[in-house]
Amino acid sequence: MTKQQFLDQLWDRMAQKGDFPTLQYCIDNVFKTLNNDMSIGEMAGTVLSDFSLSQKVIRLANSAMYRSFGGDVTTVSRAIMVLGVDTITHLTLGVQVLDFFQGVAPNRPQAGRALKQAIMAGEITRALNDARGILGGEEGVVCTLMHHVSRLVVIFYFPDEWDRIAKLSADGVMSESDACREVIGISFDEIAKAAAFRWRLPTLIADGMLGRNLGDDTVLESHADWLGAVASLSSGAAASMLAEQPDEIVLGPLLAHAQRLGLEAPHVNAAIQQAGKLMTTMARSEAQESGVRSAPEEGGKRADTLMRLQHALAEVRQEGAGMTVSQLAPLVLESAMRALNFSHCFLMLLHPTTKRFGARLGFGDGMRDKLDQLSFEEGFVPDMFHFAMIAPQPLLIEDLSDKAVSHRVPRWYRDAMPDTRSVLLIPVKVRNRCVAMICGDWGTTRIAGGLTKNELAAAGELAGEIATAVLRSAPQR
Repeated sequence: MTKQQFLDQLWDRMAQKGDFPTLQYCIDNVFKTLNNDMSIGEMAGTVLSDFSLSQKVIRLANSAMYRSFGGDVTTVSRAIMVLGVDTITHLTLGVQVLDFFQGVAPNRPQAGRALKQAIMAGEITRALNDARGILGGEEGVVCTLMHHVSRLVVIFYFPDEWDRIAKLSADGVMSESDACREVIGISFDEIAKAAAFRWRLPTLIADGMLGRNLGDDTVLESHADWLGAVASLSSGAAASMLAEQPDEIVLGPLLAHAQRLGLEAPHVNAAIQQAGKLMTTMARSEAQESGVRSAPEEGGKRADTLMRLQHALAEVRQEGAGMTVSQLAPLVLESAMRALNFSHCFLMLLHPTTKRFGARLGFGDGMRDKLDQLSFEEGFVPDMFHFAMIAPQPLLIEDLSDKAVSHRVPRWYRDAMPDTRSVLLIPVKVRNRCVAMICGDWGTTRIAGGLTKNELAAAGELAGEIATAVLRSAPQR
């Protein structure tokens, strides 16, 4: 078939596949929702909507590559401050790509192997950046992962053709890319170029995901050239490791071109050791249970809630001293959510002109779509929100279905959050006037026994940091 015939068939098959979202949607969604115009709160909300992604973001922020910039990081909001918008965008894209292919890989051995090679190659690239002290490591990881996408789409959508490609290249006489051209009339790089154009990838990633053949006289003239060369060499090293080749074969190409890449032998050795640890971890995980994904913590209050709140308060005070209200609010909100193990958490702010409270920021499943429904007037009404406004400490309602309190639950809240059983309302007061309120719940779980006096006090102090920021920004009188 011609190149265009193959590409037309590829896009049709990807569009028709119904058991998981198309890769094009995943990529479009990343660059639509994560961009430089987003606030920390908006970006944190996007990341927190995916539990797996949020854990990976936090782990990355605590990794050796970034530890010197951030110390212990426990929230996505803090991680975004440490890593920056570009790194979060690249990390999100990488996670989306891997999650897309991992959906059906367990049922296809050849796909599983190719996916492992992509993950291993990405780890080698990340470790090379780490060892060399190069910032923006996730950019290189994404280029390395995308370098493998052309192989993966052929494996998934043209399995018969892939089997023929694998047979032709099995003895090493013919390269996979040449075999690909022989079987389907197009090379892997040409598939990659077409995919990059169709998915509207940023130019740097579109160029950096293409392989670079390094010869004795090769000169890397651009950052994209460097990214492509690292992607190619990392991929080759990952393939050799998975084939259990001796160290000299795994390390040989990387060491031979290390100087040209601006690397040194210790950088290469450290990267391969790191990838080896990952390979061992993946093998152990597969042996224990195949295809199990991380799950969020169990709902409800945790035994170490007070310690978590105290740690969150210390972190917010340390980081938030110079922040504006808009910068500090997402950090406080997410810190409260993690410390108290909320299922949903949102912040309501008082609009001084309309004298209405409205939700401006929310974390948890579906919260971004519910913010417009969450609003009430400042003027007193005998419901739980207005009682919380005048309460001396945070107000916990253990069971919203209890007849003694159910009539205090306003309709707007019940309509928006129909499954909530227990709720905590934490007022933020400035000069004895409630100007904001944090509202958190544990979903369908009832918080039997409530919160201790010290836990409620710590939650109030955490919310009080927003009041401190308001006073700090207000004109002195």
